[in-house]
Amino acid sequence: MSSIFDTSNLSQMFQALDTTSLRSQAANSALSSGITLMQQKKYDRAAAAFKMATVYDSNNTDAYNYMAQAYLNAGDDKSAISAYKQSIQVFAAKKSTGTSSTTQDQVQVNLANIYAQDNQTAAAIKELKAAIKTNPQNTVAPYTLGLILNQQNQPQEAETYLRQAVKLSPNDGNAYYGLGMALEAQGKDDEAISALQTATVLKSNFSSAIYEIGNIFAKNGQNDVVEDQISILKGIDTDESNSDAALLQAAIQQPKISRIDTTAKSSFNTLLGTVPLNAIDSQFVEPDTTKEVSVSILFDSSMDPASVNNVSNWSIRKAQGVVINASTGLYDNGAYRSTDTLLPPMPSRVVYDPTTNEATLFFSISQNCSGTGTIDTSGIVFSFNGKDINGKSMDPTADAIDGKSASSAF
Repeated sequence: MSSIFDTSNLSQMFQALDTTSLRSQAANSALSSGITLMQQKKYDRAAAAFKMATVYDSNNTDAYNYMAQAYLNAGDDKSAISAYKQSIQVFAAKKSTGTSSTTQDQVQVNLANIYAQDNQTAAAIKELKAAIKTNPQNTVAPYTLGLILNQQNQPQEAETYLRQAVKLSPNDGNAYYGLGMALEAQGKDDEAISALQTATVLKSNFSSAIYEIGNIFAKNGQNDVVEDQISILKGIDTDESNSDAALLQAAIQQPKISRIDTTAKSSFNTLLGTVPLNAIDSQFVEPDTTKEVSVSILFDSSMDPASVNNVSNWSIRKAQGVVINASTGLYDNGAYRSTDTLLPPMPSRVVYDPTTNEATLFFSISQNCSGTGTIDTSGIVFSFNGKDINGKSMDPTADAIDGKSASSAF
């Protein structure tokens, strides 16, 4: 039986201690070397150094985590994922010898971020839920999970996690922004605006939140409020805010009639002014003659072809009242004559060219029985009340045009 003073046992004990100490020193030395290489941006060599550290100490989570970062910087996501998984396994077994403050749930969030960047959404969601289970007080995990779920068209579940993020970080504007986005996706516009406004209070010059508030109002047709958001964004005056302001401006911009094409495409010349009917076409020399004429009108936006081609969305009439144009014509002055030609209230057909945003209206006019018909071609007003390709209604200040105006409301 060995005595406690047995020198052979003491020798074995010290030998074991020396070996453990040496391996720990070697692991730390490899870690230090890897960190230096990381700073020098020699990521492949850094990863190799960190891997050597895990050989000396297989439970050193710091080595696995640094290794993952080195692989990420080197563009090797697959190896980074493997390193983080090994770190999580050591944490889960409660054997970590790492000395940094990094925790298991933080590593799980890091791993989830890689999955998300690599479009492995299901794996990212699973890892984030695991992080929340590991540490229910983790503030980043529910926020990130909520954003991903909202992007995956699961706004109700996203709302649950984002409310959790708000509860954990009540002063974090980003959490309220995420919650606002999830609420908006569910059609809860009032709640969404409230959350987004809180986000702008907590985080100054929060362009994304300000833009989203404007976007909600734009969808609801409250353009005056959208203009307020545009002004705020322009006041911030950063590349992001100016870009967001431009997007909001485009969102509320309504289609306009830009001009009449006075080239040969239009057989009805709106520039002639007050003329005998036969000045439009020689056929009108004959009494009781009826002829189809055309006017081509250009829009400033891509229009909905079905809406433009629908004749009931158009009207044709004589201008009335001097308020229409500063330079008045026959009809503006109300000086109608017995010889003035009657006009159809709408075109007989319309053909829209989506490549040029141009609508050609066809309508018929008739000579009277004595061949003395007259018309003020510049005072004929063509109006459109349809929609553009995005379903937007016409700008009421530019939904009609005549020969005396480039684009005006009548």
